[in-house]
Amino acid sequence: MHWTDFLVIIASGAFGGLLSSLYIHDGSLILPKIIELELSDGSKGRNYHIGFLSDLVLGAGAGLIAVLPIGLEFPKYIYMAIIAGFGGGSFIAKQAKLTAEDKVSSQDKLPTIVASSVPEPKPSDEVTFELAISDRKGEKMT
Repeated sequence: MHWTDFLVIIASGAFGGLLSSLYIHDGSLILPKIIELELSDGSKGRNYHIGFLSDLVLGAGAGLIAVLPIGLEFPKYIYMAIIAGFGGGSFIAKQAKLTAEDKVSSQDKLPTIVASSVPEPKPSDEVTFELAISDRKGEKMT
């Protein structure tokens, strides 16, 4: 496989990722942006949201992962990379959504735990052991 084949596979997967991004967001292209945050200690921070570029990267990676082990020839690997790029972003987005839903449902199922103080054990509850050592003849030694 020539290095240009790798570039075509990456571009095809990225194109599939772009299609996936448009599909997930109902035809809207989410642009990269910087989000200003107000932190709890009063300071300000920044969060970078890369928008549709994340879907391009995921699609390119999914295209490579899907095509390289199979060893398809041109132009078949282009079709496979586009499909994998589209499915890669959708699959990861769906799994993230399912994971978030599972987390919420599992937290709802957890019992409520109330901390309470445990009373000190009474002296009558103590257990003592006596160790007896015997010699080889079976006689008890002190």
